Amino acid sequence: MAFVHGYDSFWAFSKIKKGYSGVVTYVKEDISPLDARADWFGDEDTAEELRKEGRLMYTDHGNFVLLNVYVPNAGDRQEGRPRLSFKLNFLEALEHLCDKIVNSGKHIVVVGDFNIAHKQKDVHKRWNLEDMYSPRERAWIDRFLTKYVDLFRHFHPDLQDVFSVWDMKTSARAHNEGQRIDYALCDPEFLPQVEDVEIKKMIPKQWSDHAAIVVTLLDQPLLPRHPAPAISSRNMRQFQDDLRQKKLTTLLSGRPSKDFCTDQTCGQNKGNEPGISSISNQEQSPANPSNVVGSGNAGMKHKISREIADMHSRVTKQKSVKSYFRANNLDEQL
Repeated sequence: MAFVHGYDSFWAFSKIKKGYSGVVTYVKEDISPLDARADWFGDEDTAEELRKEGRLMYTDHGNFVLLNVYVPNAGDRQEGRPRLSFKLNFLEALEHLCDKIVNSGKHIVVVGDFNIAHKQKDVHKRWNLEDMYSPRERAWIDRFLTKYVDLFRHFHPDLQDVFSVWDMKTSARAHNEGQRIDYALCDPEFLPQVEDVEIKKMIPKQWSDHAAIVVTLLDQPLLPRHPAPAISSRNMRQFQDDLRQKKLTTLLSGRPSKDFCTDQTCGQNKGNEPGISSISNQEQSPANPSNVVGSGNAGMKHKISREIADMHSRVTKQKSVKSYFRANNLDEQL
């Protein structure tokens, strides 16, 4: 969906392969970010190849910057993991951006599929973490998480057998044979503003091979009135009357569907639409968007949820949005 009533959306696309990857962040219009940048790593010196696959959306929400990321997969092990160097270069650039934002005095919240599990307890016991990821990947995630807080592990340090992704080609999800490679992170100084984190496995199986991470924040300050960033969907007037642009309420709200709720969760979030939502396409799945981030209204308790969902039937083809940006000379901002 390029345009959703009441929301701004901010898109980053793969410029080299249609549908290969990409991220989009939805934000309620009344808490629209101060700034939004696609595939921006903090400077123009970052290798151009890292900025061609639509793997990063930067949105500035005043009290914190939200980075919605989709880290590259290193590739098939049988083929020698041909994209490992690309993945490591992306991770280094991401770390540089995080450091730059924090050193400038801003807080950050980072969400996304990092394609790396951190500890042995983050993978099923049938696997060995050291066999799954190279020493350089493991060294990077070890170093990165000494500077930034893995929010799930901060709140649940000893939980075992909690994963965020399962192989859809087998019955791995039913047997809980998975990994935890999806993260919600923040800088240590922002940690007191985080109230809770949980992973929600019980979403409809057909949505995705990934689960959801839900982060609840304390009150965040209201933003002053400001124009929507240039790449906001609010500027895509031809999509506003498109009947295919549906509301995000059912899909992205904190309220579970009646078939996937428990006594503890049903009814808790009645009427609470998410404020911020982000979606990213999975690699090698041309129209399989994969992550969602949601937040409550500014000035109230915020809820940020990162859901991985197959929304093929709900999302307008990316080429339509790409065409709009190119026709309006906004392509360079992607």
